[in-house]
Amino acid sequence: MQAFDSQLWKQRAWDRFGAALRAGKSKKRAESDWVLEVIAIVGIEALVGWCSSKKLNVRFSRHVGATYYPVAKTIVVSKRMTPRRQLMFLIHECGHHLIGMKEHSERYGMGYPQTSAKMKRTFHHRVSCLEEEMEAWHRGWKLAVRLNIDVDRGEFDRVRLECLRSYIKWSLDPVARGD
Repeated sequence: MQAFDSQLWKQRAWDRFGAALRAGKSKKRAESDWVLEVIAIVGIEALVGWCSSKKLNVRFSRHVGATYYPVAKTIVVSKRMTPRRQLMFLIHECGHHLIGMKEHSERYGMGYPQTSAKMKRTFHHRVSCLEEEMEAWHRGWKLAVRLNIDVDRGEFDRVRLECLRSYIKWSLDPVARGD
């Protein structure tokens, strides 16, 4: 796993810009994509700084998606995603950290309720997990606004809804619930 290096991320964005031009992409479109990537990288840098101030580690690895590990106080984000997508997922995982902080929420405590394996197959548990996912997106968005991170709300909502759709399907799956 690697830590965040904004200069490395910006160099990669610049390399992708050059590759896009060589591949025949219009200069206007390639420039637009590059600018949006750099804006996302600046946002990631701001969030990583916020995480650092909370003694929360942010790492990038080859795994898919992003995950918050509350006990280890670590967020792991896939380095396979574009910086724009990394930013969206990092915002969400920071939201998990915020709702997991006992001083901010009695409702979620330190993450999903600690329950037996049998409880984890119930519809009640799955709905609780879905509620927590929704709240993490909401809290993450509020954090991004508070930190003045430039995030396109439409793009954020598309990623949020894509992720929530998968959780809704999971919560309704009778096989996964053990019905």
